[in-house]
Amino acid sequence: MGFQFNRKFFLLLIIIVGFSVPFIPILTILEMFFLLIPFGIIMLGTLIYLLISVFNKNINKRKAIFVFSILPVFLLSQYLSGITVDKIQKYRSMQLINELKTFKNKNGKLPYHVNTPIGIEYIKMNDQRNFEITYEKGFMATEKYYSQNNKWKSIGFRD
Repeated sequence: MGFQFNRKFFLLLIIIVGFSVPFIPILTILEMFFLLIPFGIIMLGTLIYLLISVFNKNINKRKAIFVFSILPVFLLSQYLSGITVDKIQKYRSMQLINELKTFKNKNGKLPYHVNTPIGIEYIKMNDQRNFEITYEKGFMATEKYYSQNNKWKSIGFRD
């Protein structure tokens, strides 16, 4: 029972860390530039361990499967967090854009300040008729909406 609990707790911790990493720029940089090769080596090593456990009766197969699953769970949680945050923030941004357009049509101008949802930024342009909506979608990538042409643009850390 104790070992099962520890495994579940450890996997939950891996998932939580995985969900957080894409939104912490320094960790994203470390992972992308310094950990790709070590992650590949770890993945290959755990795959070999898993394959050996299949043919060797003395090695615990459940433990081998658990060890092999750690890195894929970590990477999958990062990928899913990026997709989830992007979908949620896009939806919330679209609601904000519709509210701003309604406000502009009703009052003839945009509001100076708007209380935006967490992680979404509103910028009123100098021409007083247009605005930008920005949010981070993880892995140092940003989505920007430009009201002057009603277009979204993805901006990466190298753009």
